[in-house]
This record gives sequence, structure tokens and C-alpha cells, in this order.
Amino acid sequence: MNLAKEISFLLYKHNCVILPGFGAFLVNEKAAELSEIARYALPRQKVITFNKQIEHNDGLVANYLSQQYKCTYEDGLEKIEAYREYLWQILKTKRNAEVAEVGTFYYTQEDKLVFVPYHSVNFSTESFGLPKLRLKHITTTEPVTKPIPVIAQPIVKATPEVQKVAAVLQEEAPTAQESNADIKAELKAHRIAERKEKREKAQQTKLEKQLTKKAKTKTNFGNLSIVNTLGGLFLIAMVFAMLNFEMTAAPAIKNVNEYASILDSPAVTNLSNDTESAPEVTTGKKLNYFGIYAKVKNEEDAVNLVQELQEKYAQCEIALDDEGNASVFIISFTNEELAVEYKNLIQNKLDQKLVINKK
Repeated sequence: MNLAKEISFLLYKHNCVILPGFGAFLVNEKAAELSEIARYALPRQKVITFNKQIEHNDGLVANYLSQQYKCTYEDGLEKIEAYREYLWQILKTKRNAEVAEVGTFYYTQEDKLVFVPYHSVNFSTESFGLPKLRLKHITTTEPVTKPIPVIAQPIVKATPEVQKVAAVLQEEAPTAQESNADIKAELKAHRIAERKEKREKAQQTKLEKQLTKKAKTKTNFGNLSIVNTLGGLFLIAMVFAMLNFEMTAAPAIKNVNEYASILDSPAVTNLSNDTESAPEVTTGKKLNYFGIYAKVKNEEDAVNLVQELQEKYAQCEIALDDEGNASVFIISFTNEELAVEYKNLIQNKLDQKLVINKK
């Protein structure tokens, strides 16, 4: 059972949530931040840390599970135990385990447990949902304009001569209106002529575009036919090349398949620790055997690995070196290159480190 959701919910309400037998999640308050150089602002938040030394059961998680799932307190403790074993199993196999919305645990090669919280999650209910703000400098680019002072014009009283001239102009006003009407008529006719000329030019441009498009279509069609012809010739050439390749590569493929069958099936030859018992060839020289060994931490791991591999490798056994360190013998070859290839092949299927020892 995954208790990540329950742990995340309890961290919003409590400053300490203990997972019995595993460790405690602690909530630490962090004040709001403002950086004028980096131009960002962070709200007040609460971040999570982990302390492995606090493992005692305070009953908080078990009591919450019993209320949430309508079960007994003992059933809640069993759920916690199952989740703790689940975390350790993932940490030992994958070296990292995620607690959703809380953080990620990492199990180092030195058997140390490291916790990295999710900094994007804010457990402070007061500033919940407030994002990280990007600050911008506001600059004014509009120039400040000064008002133009208005100078009052003096009122001049018209003289009798000016009044006579004005009367004459009023009498000639109808003639001026007639001349204005003639000018307006000429402007209207000129505008009509301009519109007609523009319309004719637009029609001519449209016709030229259509003719150009048809010419391009014909050219593209001719190019397409050439490309199709070349493509057909290329496909025919490819077919002949493939037939030639299959005829010439058949013997090589047969040899490769034979070599692959040798790699997939284990060797029958047994590698003994006594080099004097090695079989001899007709020349009287002893054969060199290259054995593939799996490194293990202790004899218990060696026994488990032997039980796992004996179904496929009947010669699999525990081997001890001069210093008394245990390793697991898997298979041996008289050809060193073949031993190296087979070692690389089965290395992807085993978690143990494989080495080749010459005997």
C-alpha cells in the first residue's frame, strides 16, 4: 500500500510526521524572499526535511489510517509496516524511491539514505497557491509636454471701408458657390476615372497571376513525372541489390547463426581448480580454460546464485580463492574471445559483476 498521499496530507496539519521504523518528516518554516539582483520574489513557505534517527511510533499515522479506512489501530500499523518494506525493497533494487508530493529518497553505494524534498510544493496553508514572481523594472518613455500658453487676441472693430468690402463679397457669394460646384463635379469625374483605372489594373494583375500559376503547374507536373521515373528505376536497382546481397550473405548468416547458438547454449566442459587435470590435445599441450565467475558479497549470496543458475548451467558451483573469498563459477571456454563475448551476453541478465579467470 502506498501511503504517500496520507503523509502529504498530514504534513499540511502537523510539523512532524513519523513513519515508524523508517524516519520522521519535519516541517521547517522559511521566510519570504526578495532578490532585486535575480529579480524574483518568493512567498512564505514551509519546506520538508528528513531525520532517520526519529523512528519511534507516536501513533499519528496509524491513528489517521484507522479513521480514514475504518479499520483497527493494529491494521494501521500493518499498513505502515508493509509500506516501509516496500520503500526498502525499491531502494535496494533501484537505489531511489519517490514519495509523491513530498520528495525522493536515494540509497548511496555507502548504504546512506539521502532525502531530497520537492521545493515546488509549499506546505504553508497561509501562502498556499502563491507562485514565484518575476520582477520587472518599470521605466517611463513618454516625454513630458508643457502646456502651450494661449495668448488672447485683441478685438478690432471693423472700419466703414471694411464693412463696404464685406457687403460687396456677400453680393458676389452666389457666383463663388457656382464655381465651387463646377470644381466638385470635376473632382468627382476624376475620382471615377481613377477608380476605373485601378479596377482595370487589378483585373490585369489577376489574369497574369493565373497564367503564371498554370505555367508553374505544368512545370511541376513535368518534374513530378521525371521524379516518378527515377524513383521506379531506383526501386528496381534496390531489388536487384537486395537479391545479390541475400545470395552473397547466406553463408555468412549461417556462420553467424551457428556462433549465436553456441553463445545461447552453455558449455559442457567443467573447469576444475586443479590445472593438472585439464585434458590434453594430440600435440601434448594442455588447453587453457577461461572461466566466467560472478562476484558475490558473501557465501549466502553465492548459494542463492548457484540455486538460480543450476537449471541452465549444470556446472555452476561456489569457488573460493586463496584468501577465502567466495565467488560463483558459471561456465568456461577454451577460446578467450568466445568467453568475453559470452560474458558480455549474460552480464545484462545478472546484477553481479562478472570476471574471467584463466585456468
